[in-house]
Amino acid sequence: MLQIGFIKACNFYVSEWHLFATMLPFIRDELKFENQVAIISQDNLKYGMKKMMDKVDIHFYNQNGIKDVMWYKNYQELEIESSVNPINIFVQGTVEYINEANQYINECYSKIYREIRIIDCYELYDSNPFLYEILDKHDYVFNTGGLKRKEYVFPDYKESALIKRS
Repeated sequence: MLQIGFIKACNFYVSEWHLFATMLPFIRDELKFENQVAIISQDNLKYGMKKMMDKVDIHFYNQNGIKDVMWYKNYQELEIESSVNPINIFVQGTVEYINEANQYINECYSKIYREIRIIDCYELYDSNPFLYEILDKHDYVFNTGGLKRKEYVFPDYKESALIKRS
């Protein structure tokens, strides 16, 4: 069971198709329970996601399907009604872009929402040198199995601060 509050998860993907295949089942389930989903993508993933939807047969339980997802290219355009809880926000882009978007979301929305789930999506090749730093900033890892505690996905993981003290 996920905790209530501000949840930070990270995702590592090797291609847009890999990212979409990971996101779609989660998005479908969140929309089924009428939870809000927003995607902020530096690389404008909306077109690629729609293209993939044309090729796969995935059944959505909500009336509008993937059309209920809110898409943003710029995190500063994010507009969410304060009455919507929980909110799932995928943030995709470079390490710097994701850090800026997270800071903005934290400053603008963390006091408004009872439950925010931010899933930061990093392209593996861009984030590899920062893997431990990224894991240190997140409690969960998002993959095809959904949101899992980082210690479950990376059993040998130890926080950088703990490693430095040893």
